[in-house]
Amino acid sequence: MNSAENYCIKMILKKDREPIRGKSPVYMFGKELLDEAANWVEIMTVTDDFMMMEGTSKDEEKIVHIGPDGHKGGPYPKWIHNADKTFFFYGTDPDHPEDLGAHVEFHLGEGEEEQILSFEEPRAVFVPKGLRHGPVYVNGFRKNLIIFSVLGAPSREDAGIVTDFDYVADEAKLSRK
Repeated sequence: MNSAENYCIKMILKKDREPIRGKSPVYMFGKELLDEAANWVEIMTVTDDFMMMEGTSKDEEKIVHIGPDGHKGGPYPKWIHNADKTFFFYGTDPDHPEDLGAHVEFHLGEGEEEQILSFEEPRAVFVPKGLRHGPVYVNGFRKNLIIFSVLGAPSREDAGIVTDFDYVADEAKLSRK
């Protein structure tokens, strides 16, 4: 194999044990696959109304997911202590590139400082290190869209991600569609 072929890397494909309505399996790339990787990247297709990092209601079992990079996490709001993260949201209709295909509500911050970003056109959402983010609601679904996230560290472990397993989601927000 020549040196250029060393840089064409097959990504990790993380499939959920039980398919999750509204999202595809997630492709991942980072230092687990290439030592020189500067970022951890995740790409997924949203295929219906969907909630990402929404937390659990009081009576639900809190499930821990072990990622391919060994990071223990779950669908709970997170802090990233050592790296910035950027989320890219874009539609899949080449004839209408300005149409995201759904409505997105992205929660950034917490408590009285929480801000809710709402949009229906392609956007990039920058999350500075140390700022809590989530949940992300996708509703009013019309067409598939892509969520592409880039973490400014080669792995989630290097980023210092802390998952809040004590978080309890607002019941009204969980039932939103």
